[in-house]
Amino acid sequence: ALVVAVRPWSSHSSGHHATAATAAAASAVAAAVASAVAAAHDEQESNCISESATRQFQFLADAADKASPSVVNLTVDVQQRGAVIGGFGGTRGAATGSGFIISEDGLIVTNAHVVAHSAQMGGRFGQGAVTVTMWDGTKLPASVHSMDQQSDVALVKLTKMPAKPLPVASIGSSALLRPGEWVVALGSPLHLMNTVTAGIVSSVARQGSEIGMTDKRHEFIQTDAAINGGNSGGPLINLDGEVIGINTAKLAGQQVSGISFAIPMDTAWQVIKQLRTNRTVVRPYLGIKFSTALPTRRGDSSEVRVVGVSPGSPAEGAGVKIGDTILQFDNKPVKSNRDILERIGYSYGRTITIRLRRESGEVMDLNVETTAPPRNVRVD
Repeated sequence: ALVVAVRPWSSHSSGHHATAATAAAASAVAAAVASAVAAAHDEQESNCISESATRQFQFLADAADKASPSVVNLTVDVQQRGAVIGGFGGTRGAATGSGFIISEDGLIVTNAHVVAHSAQMGGRFGQGAVTVTMWDGTKLPASVHSMDQQSDVALVKLTKMPAKPLPVASIGSSALLRPGEWVVALGSPLHLMNTVTAGIVSSVARQGSEIGMTDKRHEFIQTDAAINGGNSGGPLINLDGEVIGINTAKLAGQQVSGISFAIPMDTAWQVIKQLRTNRTVVRPYLGIKFSTALPTRRGDSSEVRVVGVSPGSPAEGAGVKIGDTILQFDNKPVKSNRDILERIGYSYGRTITIRLRRESGEVMDLNVETTAPPRNVRVD
């Protein structure tokens, strides 16, 4: 409030002076009021800008809000192996991990290593008890639906549905990820429910052989978002709240910090589709045996050569021959066996272009369509 004091004029003052003084006072009051209104407006505008900026930069929280309801904690009933006699005759216990709901009928994605040691009652797979704790604290019973240990992907199925519809995760694509993009890891590390951590994508294609996972054919997303024990199986999401990876592992050590890994969602989804339909994963079959040939001269690079072609296989039908050198597989350069194994994928029925160099020196491209393997053939 403004208080303006106006000194009364004496009766001896002329009318002209009184009128001028009154006008000046009125002008001063108007100016003061205008200044106060302008200041109040500026302060309000500043507060609005500050509040708007705060909302604008909460993109990580917005992403977490969107994805969090579909994230769950898993407690898996296990039996530890006995110290003397093998098998599951030891002490009963529990393992924990994370997961996310992918369907309204109660299918949950997690890592295979989270549920791999679930109790086997009566010799039947998947009979070990699994307790699913929802983001809001609701606990529901479940069992292991299926799993694929090679890709480290598993499905868990609720055996009792909640009264309200299940929140389902939004599935994104990992194909267009770039190093430096923001990502958010959700889950329950160290039994700490509803934990949110954030970081950036450090690498989009870290090979399993680089991090000691030589049995894994697929590449990994590397991130500095904190992933710890209990995060396994939880989602790695982008800023749209879409799942673009499955949190899987971290590097440990006194001098190691901020190096964690997730299975790319595009790779995982190939496995998930087969598990949902068949409860198992059938690897694609080409019918090629190949071997990495180390360089014989300084400056040369290693090469992958065909050492066997199965009769009647897709490779034989396409024209692949023993002695061919594989230069490219699926339009990407090949330097080792790993380059081929990681690119075959987990679904069959697709056509892969292979660039070969014959022993004569001729270079050619052949198209090979992957199929399911014959019954007597195992594809690892």
